[in-house]
Amino acid sequence: MSEQIAVELRVLGHNFRLATTEKEKADLERAAELLNEKYDDFRRKAPRVEPSKLIIMVALELMQEVLSMNKSLQEYAHCERLLTTILEDVEDLV
Repeated sequence: MSEQIAVELRVLGHNFRLATTEKEKADLERAAELLNEKYDDFRRKAPRVEPSKLIIMVALELMQEVLSMNKSLQEYAHCERLLTTILEDVEDLV
């Protein structure tokens, strides 16, 4: 089991001290960076919108991206299964 380490992050103007592993630290830091960037983009586009509403808008967009990627992965897995079946059928013919 990987040893837990503490990482300090500044996310949406708040400081967080989170536990992670050395292996996952860079991904967590990058995730915080991307979240801050996306929030800043939304804030530039809608400067008068309340911060809490901007956070919800960012969360919804990120979840749409997650769902889209999940759908793509499912389609990829389906294609992979079809290809495997086709290759097995071809091997049986040879």
